[in-house]
Amino acid sequence: MFKFTIIVLLVIGHASVHSYASSADYTVIDTTVYESVHAAVNDSTRLATAKARDSHRKPLDILLFSTVKPNDKILEITPGEGYYTALLSRVVGDKGTVYSVDPARAFQHLPRIKHFFSDYQKLDFRENVQYSVQQLDHIQLPEKVDQIWMVLYYHDTYWTGEDRQEMNRRLFKLLKPGGSLLVIDHHAHPKDRDQVTRSLHRIHDSLVMTELVQAGFVLHSTSDILSNPDDPRTDSVFAPQIRGRSDRFVWRLRKSSSESGTAFKSLY
Repeated sequence: MFKFTIIVLLVIGHASVHSYASSADYTVIDTTVYESVHAAVNDSTRLATAKARDSHRKPLDILLFSTVKPNDKILEITPGEGYYTALLSRVVGDKGTVYSVDPARAFQHLPRIKHFFSDYQKLDFRENVQYSVQQLDHIQLPEKVDQIWMVLYYHDTYWTGEDRQEMNRRLFKLLKPGGSLLVIDHHAHPKDRDQVTRSLHRIHDSLVMTELVQAGFVLHSTSDILSNPDDPRTDSVFAPQIRGRSDRFVWRLRKSSSESGTAFKSLY
């Protein structure tokens, strides 16, 4: 696995470089972007329930790894209770847009989750967030986006009945040239492939990568920000002993056949 390093460029009289994290792939972040991300994470108006999850979700690291920046157009798939919506909407600002899309098929299987995002919006409404409910294999937006975020949901597309080939084709088409796809999901045990996508809400990483590469995405960088070697990967991610601390893969993929990407090999 390739880890990542974020380099923050500071211009104070002269240019100097400050290393934010350590690893092999270098992600350059200028101070304006860093300050926007830092301000979003530390915004006092964020909901207390969301802030309580920061220690496990590590939002500063994730946002910097994603390379999201002010004025970006973002497609966020499955916003849930708005954890990342709140952060992304603050980073992109008034000139940016977050298109938060909940999967219609998930609501058919789990109607109790329908109110999650509406409850969030009552408490933290943002003018730059556009919400809709769509089938992911029919997803449409009024414009192309700079980034797509799919956090802890790709595994669910296996049991909700999405046509993933068509879904990925549409996601690829919705990205601007050079745009990126951020994928975070729960690692399955090496012996499991897609058998536990519903029972444990986990998936083998190689299945996800194979499908994304077939759609045209190029792996740009991976990170161990959310890895947990103590997770045996045999329990449901909702089990009390592991909830919020499951071992997760974090990828940034690009839409550009001209960029040098990383050929993917399963980690096992």
